[in-house]
Amino acid sequence: MKNYDIIVVGAGHAGVEAALAAARHGLKTALFTIYLDNIAMMSCNPSVGGPGKSHLVSELGMLGGEMARHIDNYNLQLKNLNHTKGLASRITRAQADKYWYRIKMREIIEKQENLDLVQGIVVDLIVENKKVMGVEDNLGIKYGAKAVVLCTGTFLDGEYVMGDVKYSSGRQGEPASVDLPDRLVEYGFELDRYQTATPPRIDKSSIDFSKTEELKGEDKPRYFSYETKKEYNSTLPTWLTFTTPETIRVGQEMLKYSPIVTGIVSTKGPRHCPSLDRKIMNFPEKTNHQIFLEQESVESDEIYINGFTTAMPPFAQEAMLKTISGLENAKIVRYGYAVEYNFVPAYQLKLTLETKVLDGLYTAGTINGTSGYEEAACQGFMAGVNAARKILGKKEIVIDRSEGYIGVLIDDIINKKTPEPYRVLPSRAEYRLTLRQDNIFIRLLEKAKEIGLLNAEKLTELENTCQEIENEIERLKSITVYPTKENNEKLLEIVEKQNQSESAEIEKTSKNSMNSPVSAFEFLARKEINYNNLSEFVKTVKLSDLAKEQVEINAKYNVFIEREKAQIEKFKKLEKMIIPKDFDYESVKGLSNIAISGLIYGQPETIGQASRISGVTYNDISLLIAILKN
Repeated sequence: MKNYDIIVVGAGHAGVEAALAAARHGLKTALFTIYLDNIAMMSCNPSVGGPGKSHLVSELGMLGGEMARHIDNYNLQLKNLNHTKGLASRITRAQADKYWYRIKMREIIEKQENLDLVQGIVVDLIVENKKVMGVEDNLGIKYGAKAVVLCTGTFLDGEYVMGDVKYSSGRQGEPASVDLPDRLVEYGFELDRYQTATPPRIDKSSIDFSKTEELKGEDKPRYFSYETKKEYNSTLPTWLTFTTPETIRVGQEMLKYSPIVTGIVSTKGPRHCPSLDRKIMNFPEKTNHQIFLEQESVESDEIYINGFTTAMPPFAQEAMLKTISGLENAKIVRYGYAVEYNFVPAYQLKLTLETKVLDGLYTAGTINGTSGYEEAACQGFMAGVNAARKILGKKEIVIDRSEGYIGVLIDDIINKKTPEPYRVLPSRAEYRLTLRQDNIFIRLLEKAKEIGLLNAEKLTELENTCQEIENEIERLKSITVYPTKENNEKLLEIVEKQNQSESAEIEKTSKNSMNSPVSAFEFLARKEINYNNLSEFVKTVKLSDLAKEQVEINAKYNVFIEREKAQIEKFKKLEKMIIPKDFDYESVKGLSNIAISGLIYGQPETIGQASRISGVTYNDISLLIAILKN
């Protein structure tokens, strides 16, 4: 039997990060995949980032994961989005080069020291006394391991669906994993079932682009990784078009063939990425749904139709497609389809992503009931890191809700029930003004140092930048700006310059002048002042771009940031209040039956975690705190 320290099963975005993290900790690692050529495959939309997801990828990059720098290198375009919606909403979205992303990720894995690639289907775990000791493949070969990370994606008892066609498949053309889910049930896991779907792909040459709007990316965007150094980024366009009243009419006629309507698909799919079938069913009055046409690679003319997800039969897909502006003569090269699959509800996990059922077994990605490459990659990384640290005898890493979107993601899937595949969204983060994409290097610096996978030189550079920010904020707080006639004249001149392009007349009001002395830090909070023109009033220093941005943000949003810091302090107190493992909830008088059931089921480690379990009320938490204090 060949022995490894860690075995990772599945080489999608979760598996790739788990395997690399484990191997980079110096542990002998094996990465199993059904098909070697599909490592890091983007089965659905070849994109990375967007609301919430953008933060996840940058956080992963800061901690030493691969996805952030990889998408920076292998994309067709990057776009800065939501910059008018406030500081917490700013995000980056990448359109990946599907071909090069996959090819180059395999290259990284093949060159990684301590990491072996194995093509094979894992059919069973080797278990002794509730502890995982390795895996067995479909050829009967056994491999020993001190820990196993399952990153099986949509392959557990996966079924392909299109129209009235349904057969066993992980993704179109790939075999499903049919034995492993049965073994997991035997070992004591509860499984549930979800579905996901993807749109058809069309030939670029068959599109009439004159009827679409071209959308280019930024040539100098905000990158996901702090390690990325590029003077210019690709700006290959995507194109925007819309459905028409005819699309809805034809779609309504074709609904009788939809597997959602016929009942062939009865499981829940991702609510935030609904199929066109569901859009027509739920919003019959809306006719102009957005459709984005996105090229999949510079090596291909295959176009992804974002917004046209469906598993209707081929003739229905073609009939609806031809009603969309610019797609009247579109040629489908791959039809849209759905996949139903088993997953392991994440309440069966610890916050480290190790299962509560079997010691040494970790699960990450879609197997945990999540959707999205970004969510999968972050879980895979954390599972790989924690499996490695446990073997090495080091303290495992948990990121809490106040530290990062990764913490929100893991805490949510374990403690909160969602009726569909979980997706990270800004609205799920209570402290989203603190959890911005621009300040990740500050809030995750200590975690990155503890994990030790980020480039040491970059880590030192970012640590110095943090000190640079702190020093400048303190310096500005010690300097006073006075309401002199000269300063007020300068202020008015700056306001006039900023409003010149709008041809707005500026009134000499109190809003455009100073009435009392303030610190330079408070002065920087004024709308018309930035760090560059602050030099007209006080002496400034030469700051790096990263530091300058943070000094400005801290000044302008100081009141709100301080308010959120106070909330985080309260949160931290609850997170530090440990609940003993053998705590008897049934003996607590006053706890509701729903709360008792949820607490026994969820096995929270802290009062903070207990407060987020469905059915647990403020009164229940108060009772628990009182008992623990006594």
